[in-house]
Amino acid sequence: MLHKIRHIYFLRLCVCAFLILNSAFLISQDIHFSNWQMSPLNLNPANAGMFEGDGRLIFNYRNQWKQVPVTYNTFSFAADMNLKKSLIKGTKEAMGFIFNTDISGDGSYTITDIKIPINHKFSFKKDSNLSVALGLLAGITNLNITASRLSYDRQWDGDAYNQALSNGENFNKQSKLFADVSLGAVIQKKFSQKIKATIGYAASHLNRPNISFNNTPGAVLRIKHTESLQLKYSFNQVSAFMFEYYGNQQQKFRENLMGFSYYHTIEPKTNTVFNFGILTRIKDALITTVGLEHNNMRLQVSYDYNYSQFKRATNGRGGFEISLIYIWATKKVFVPKTRVCPIYM
Repeated sequence: MLHKIRHIYFLRLCVCAFLILNSAFLISQDIHFSNWQMSPLNLNPANAGMFEGDGRLIFNYRNQWKQVPVTYNTFSFAADMNLKKSLIKGTKEAMGFIFNTDISGDGSYTITDIKIPINHKFSFKKDSNLSVALGLLAGITNLNITASRLSYDRQWDGDAYNQALSNGENFNKQSKLFADVSLGAVIQKKFSQKIKATIGYAASHLNRPNISFNNTPGAVLRIKHTESLQLKYSFNQVSAFMFEYYGNQQQKFRENLMGFSYYHTIEPKTNTVFNFGILTRIKDALITTVGLEHNNMRLQVSYDYNYSQFKRATNGRGGFEISLIYIWATKKVFVPKTRVCPIYM
């Protein structure tokens, strides 16, 4: 019985150590969602204002690896709006706000972002079905860790974890604040009544900030390159099919996510649309999505099933996500023109 307890405790310590080390590696990867299309401002600053309406609210929540002792919890809130007055003739401007927080590991390693995206959207008289948007994202990020909650292999005495033993580490600072800058572009093209494509590219962390708690030279946040593609084909006014691709590259780390989604309109008058999709994060997980859109609100849920080597620790269970988008538009009040009858003048 004691041997079994030791084995379980040691396994938990190994898993926690893996997650702690992995969280340190994930510093350079940022937060990410499987429902990437439901977090447009985190994906690309050029997506600010890329919707039909006046304003938009976006909520995202992700709970990852709940099966293992230490889970990842990610929350994102964003808002953007189209500006009524254009600064540049022939363009439309939009701006927004992003708040992200990600908590992981026994040390409650926390990433908090506060950023502002700004967008310039260009339209073309010769091709009204083509639009190009350029975006800038600027803000601050805070990294924080509670070192007293961490466990180290030096504190394993052969039978159990002993907090009284020295961990041999020195945490002079447990927080780090730095500025962050990104650029992006999005192109939308409507080829016909049935085919529409959206392609995007973003370059993040252009200022390459130092992310070390102790300002270790060379510990900089590398530039991340992100690309996305959505190709939508409408069979008729009721049903549509979409191919989706998302990828990012940061030094040697590469992530590719692709799949298909189906959309079916239940009630055209209220814009009630049901959708489901199957995607894969290559060499990592299978993702299923289900969503419902009604009037100006869209709700989507997804779940990741791990099939990578890490499934031994997760038992195949990956991440649960829920996303909500609300769009509002100011209704224009019709005021009829009045004329005074000359008889009563």
